[in-house]
Amino acid sequence: MSEMAVKRSPDAARPADTLTMTLFHAALRRDLERARFLLENPHWLSPRRARSLGRMLLWNMGELRRHHEGEDHFLWPLLLERSPESSDLLDAMEDEHQAIDEPLADLEAAARGLVAARNGPQEVLAALDVLEGPLRAHLEHEEADGMDIATRVLTHQEWKEFEQRAWAAGYTPLEALRFLAWICDGVDWNPSVLRRTRMPVPFWRVMAGPLSSIAAVPGASVWAGTPAARIRSRLTPR
Repeated sequence: MSEMAVKRSPDAARPADTLTMTLFHAALRRDLERARFLLENPHWLSPRRARSLGRMLLWNMGELRRHHEGEDHFLWPLLLERSPESSDLLDAMEDEHQAIDEPLADLEAAARGLVAARNGPQEVLAALDVLEGPLRAHLEHEEADGMDIATRVLTHQEWKEFEQRAWAAGYTPLEALRFLAWICDGVDWNPSVLRRTRMPVPFWRVMAGPLSSIAAVPGASVWAGTPAARIRSRLTPR
């Protein structure tokens, strides 16, 4: 990027705002809570809904893998370069990812079994129980400490460039639209969050309504008509 372009960009002059990270984490927690409700209340699970739930969990875990790989390959090395004194914390972030890998794979295996009717909801619930502890602890650690480093040492322009390289570049336009609709599902767009997005209110109204329908938000049919649909995203304050 040229020096003139940097001067013109307001994002080059302000600290990184990691709202997208917060939105992703909140959407993942939301879907795992919704899945847990259905797994603990299997009378809501018709054979068709059970298969859809299995596919949804596989999609969730695929997105989590993409998310972690982007951090491991792009974000942690960048933060280490800018903040060498944070090496212990960044090593801990990678170690936590590795600790999650096995229970994540076990949940994927149980979800595939649910899709193929080889196992029932109890096996999936057992795998979810094992994954959720280390996963939630990692998300909280990353939000509290990992993102604090990013805010201190990166500009928002650099953060957006990281997101593009690590995550967005791997999506087709339709996949990107569906992902955006997914992370926006169930979010309380209060004034403080809207200010951080720097996008006009009508955009989010469209995302929450007709655009979400067109994009076919992943999982929408899984939760529809059940109390799980009322579980919303809860954003961690920063």
